[in-house]
Amino acid sequence: MTGPGSSIPAAAPAPKLGLWLTTVDSAVLYEPAEAARAVEFLRHNGFRRVALPLYTAGMVTWSPQASRNRLAIPTDPRLPALPAPGPRSAAVPRAPDRASAAPAADTGPTASLLADLGRGGIERVGWFEFGLMAPADAPWLAGREDLLLRDAAGSTLWQESPGLNRVWLNPLLPEVQQTLEDLVVDACSRLPLELIQFDDHLGFPMRFGYDPVTLAAWRTTGAGRRDPSPAPAAPAWIAWRADQVTALLVRLRSAMTTACPAVRMSVSPNPQEFSYTSYLADWSSWVRQGLVDEVVVQIYRDNLTALGRELAHPSLAAAAQRVPVRIGLLAGLKSQPKDPGQLRRELELVQGRGYRGIDLFFYESARRHFSEPGR
Repeated sequence: MTGPGSSIPAAAPAPKLGLWLTTVDSAVLYEPAEAARAVEFLRHNGFRRVALPLYTAGMVTWSPQASRNRLAIPTDPRLPALPAPGPRSAAVPRAPDRASAAPAADTGPTASLLADLGRGGIERVGWFEFGLMAPADAPWLAGREDLLLRDAAGSTLWQESPGLNRVWLNPLLPEVQQTLEDLVVDACSRLPLELIQFDDHLGFPMRFGYDPVTLAAWRTTGAGRRDPSPAPAAPAWIAWRADQVTALLVRLRSAMTTACPAVRMSVSPNPQEFSYTSYLADWSSWVRQGLVDEVVVQIYRDNLTALGRELAHPSLAAAAQRVPVRIGLLAGLKSQPKDPGQLRRELELVQGRGYRGIDLFFYESARRHFSEPGR
């Protein structure tokens, strides 16, 4: 491809393309020259939005005020330091729509990159990638095991992939709720953002919820009295835990409405059935309740038949009646590059189903499908 228009039928309008930046397999957040190169690439190829990770790998990518970081989650130490402004220099420029909204604006490298994106007319999404998830060895969780969810065997560990051990914060705990609320408020009021985004990780894997706090709350309900020690897949137990995740989202949305009403709430989950049964994330309910302003459904499939089947699912059409729905496609991974023809066919299929908003995961893999500036 030489640009977004070359990946779709000639008669179709160009898609509103976006992509995710990452802290893995990419130096954009860590090297100013790579950040500048990325911004130019996005402008050159007509990308309209970028999701940038704010909480990932147990770290944040900006400097929250201490009063809004009660668990002392560290700022990623790989981020570069900005040079001190000279006598004729201003602080990090702010996007015009945020210039007067946050007098105590963050001035770190992430804020600087966001400002550069905004000057290029690119919509900026602050992505809380890890949600309730954290690395099992996160130093700020040492001695705080009471904040974590447990499975029926009493373990807090969950293996995301070989060698990646994770734990999950308990959304029923006021300290956990306040921690996420404070970080979201700090980000949406001190960084130049148009949206805050969560994904399935705002929920938690179905096998968890057997810690004393969660079980005690469950057992106060009628269903819990009838089934005090439910199986992980028991329908009532799934529904009740999903409601606790939804209650957390209600709190986060309310805090944003107060602190930064112009910043929208986005969620980027997997298809509904997987999100609900695997991560207790009932995003169709979130849409119906008016808790989110858009949905980006991540449909990463290796064949067009499977992609078409997911695009035809009634949950997408129902959501599109209420909020904008975007489709997330996999542009490839470092170890699994995607054939350009395959991505082109996926884009054509999504466009043909009427979805113009398409986000690609992720920047580094997307580069091989588009032209570099100057070429």
